[in-house]
Amino acid sequence: MAFARTCSVALVGVDGVIVEVQADLEPGVAAFTLVGLPDKALSEARDRVRAAVVNSGEAWPQRKLTVGLSPASVPKSGSGFDLSMRRHERL
Repeated sequence: MAFARTCSVALVGVDGVIVEVQADLEPGVAAFTLVGLPDKALSEARDRVRAAVVNSGEAWPQRKLTVGLSPASVPKSGSGFDLSMRRHERL
């Protein structure tokens, strides 16, 4: 099991809220699960992050990857979290 964390910022109106991005890589069927109140655009990050990892010459992990965005009560939207998710691909 591998676990990593980093931070990003969600905009709520004109205020920035720090969001902890947690990635957990476990044995199992290859999957990318995103939890923590993501909107539709953020749910598409699975494809954007995977493409970035593969096109950078790295191998995509063939394990179960779960990315959690905390706190879950804060709505998250857009592609601004992609970089913090990309940072965890080397777990």
